[in-house]
Amino acid sequence: MSAAGIYWAVANTSWTLAGTTAAAACFGIFVWLGVRTIPVLTAYIAGADPADKLPEGHAAGTRERTWLTIILWMLGTRALLFLIAYGLMVIHNGSAGSLLATVRETWHLTGIDTQSYLGIAEHGYVTEGDSRFHIVFLPLFPKLIQFVQLFTGDYLSAGFAVSNLCAIAAALVAYELALLDMTRKDALRVVKYIFIFPSAFFFVIPMTESLFLVLSLMSIYFVRRHKWLLACLCAALAGYTRSPGILLAVPIAVEMARVLAVSYRQTTRREWTRKAAIAVACLAVAPLGLLAYLYVNYAVTGNPFQFSIYQREHWFQRMYLFWDTARYQTDYVVKAFREGDSRSLLGLWLPNVLMIVSTLLLICRSARKLHPSYTAYFIVYFAYVVGPTWLLSAPRYFAVAFPLAFAAVLVTKDRAKDAALTVIYLIGGLLYLALFVWGYPIY
Repeated sequence: MSAAGIYWAVANTSWTLAGTTAAAACFGIFVWLGVRTIPVLTAYIAGADPADKLPEGHAAGTRERTWLTIILWMLGTRALLFLIAYGLMVIHNGSAGSLLATVRETWHLTGIDTQSYLGIAEHGYVTEGDSRFHIVFLPLFPKLIQFVQLFTGDYLSAGFAVSNLCAIAAALVAYELALLDMTRKDALRVVKYIFIFPSAFFFVIPMTESLFLVLSLMSIYFVRRHKWLLACLCAALAGYTRSPGILLAVPIAVEMARVLAVSYRQTTRREWTRKAAIAVACLAVAPLGLLAYLYVNYAVTGNPFQFSIYQREHWFQRMYLFWDTARYQTDYVVKAFREGDSRSLLGLWLPNVLMIVSTLLLICRSARKLHPSYTAYFIVYFAYVVGPTWLLSAPRYFAVAFPLAFAAVLVTKDRAKDAALTVIYLIGGLLYLALFVWGYPIY
């Protein structure tokens, strides 16, 4: 980090007060998070392996009832979001058509990546026209839309079906995962915080968030249960959905390392070598999804990295240092405020900056209590998704960062704090949804 900081200081050409302060703060908080995490992480890997406990929610037949409660809650909140979004559209336009007739307009579907995924599902990847840029979008989500369309008869409704079914599945897996460490009540709060996150409305519409989330949670759940191959298969599928899926190899490797460290002290060398070989073989599965996507690029365009060329030339997107993102995003906030550009200020730059700072602080606050592999995952995920040189969608990217929900539960143990954070999330979510429906530049 010191070397990277020196490199940035030498290479940086913009030294505005606001931007430099934001970059320094982001850098400092991230280092603080690392300092807090390293001793917890190393102690976890080297520690004794506790016996698996029976999750509280599975006792006395409560599992089925709790699952039913979660499913009904998810269905109810999905329906409520549709009604709220429709009401916001009516308020904005003064009048509107029927709820179903205005779905595309209400959910701003022509202004986000939904149209690209639907286009891939219907026509596949092409090499001509504007649709040639669709190669930057990974294949699994449109493949599922293509399959579900056989039953719905319509690609848009299939997209909504895939997203919402995956969201319900993600809620159930999140609950089961939380039960490995928490009481039933706190596990339900994890589900709550995932789906009241200010940008959680993206789980409703045909975007990759729901699918990526459920695959991420399944990967972590299986590795926590020592089902390594299933964990790595889910990570591979996540990597075939969105490129950050490859980062799931980090928490998987942490959990494997813990098991191997314990096994080294308790078994013979031959048995340990066999288990280590299995771990390496399973971990090698995790990158296969992303490698398959590179092959799709090669098969379509002749270049396995064509997506990166389009991202750089068409979207001006490169990977760089995440604290530089905090710098230029803050400078854009100041510029938009001075110029009276409320659309860019409220739709893009201010939400991005608030999300970068608040998520980092939340994980820092809970780093010594949060499951160590979750913290490790957030660290690499944060550096990856905040690093692009033209970041537009930070709130959406952090909606699928599941450690945030676990951290929120850990820092809101008393009822007052839980209520306060819930209210903040709900108000923030309502305001962000309103801006989205009203056509602000939210991607």
